[in-house]
Amino acid sequence: MELAYGDANSSFAVAWLSALPAQAATNHRLPNLEKTLLEVDLGGVRLFATHLRAGRTQRDADLRTEEVETILETIGDAECLLAGDLNAVHPDDEVGVPPPEERLEYVAREPIRRFLDAGFLDCYRRHHPTERGWTYLTWHPWARLDFVLARGALAGRMSSCHVVTGEDARRASDHFPVVAEFD
Repeated sequence: MELAYGDANSSFAVAWLSALPAQAATNHRLPNLEKTLLEVDLGGVRLFATHLRAGRTQRDADLRTEEVETILETIGDAECLLAGDLNAVHPDDEVGVPPPEERLEYVAREPIRRFLDAGFLDCYRRHHPTERGWTYLTWHPWARLDFVLARGALAGRMSSCHVVTGEDARRASDHFPVVAEFD
């Protein structure tokens, strides 16, 4: 696989792995993103990956919403795919009970609403309108924080989307991965 790597404004980074060759990769290391926005062009298909700031307070949620606005300004009206840990939930999604160490004060919904209002399709919700699809935490799932969002004709080419669960996924991360396939 080919690797595109994006240094971030923190000790975390963002990366794309692709079996297809990348025509270009651009790391949008924007000042108000805690991490970064990594763009890869796979022959006319633009892919973006990000990891929005963490935290479960109203202040954290407001800062995430500002990050989303910056991302939307950077992407513009482009037909594209955006994937990542968005540390927010879909406006209509159910949220479970987190483990005590999670210290949940506030659940952010506005960041996802902003992406949806900008014309992005929630790939998982499109294929699973009533399933929880919780991706976080692998040892105690309680919320869906990880998304694949598509806009434009690309959204119409999506053939499947699912959350990968199981023991291997549990050992790999604290988040279950989301896989979307496109024709």
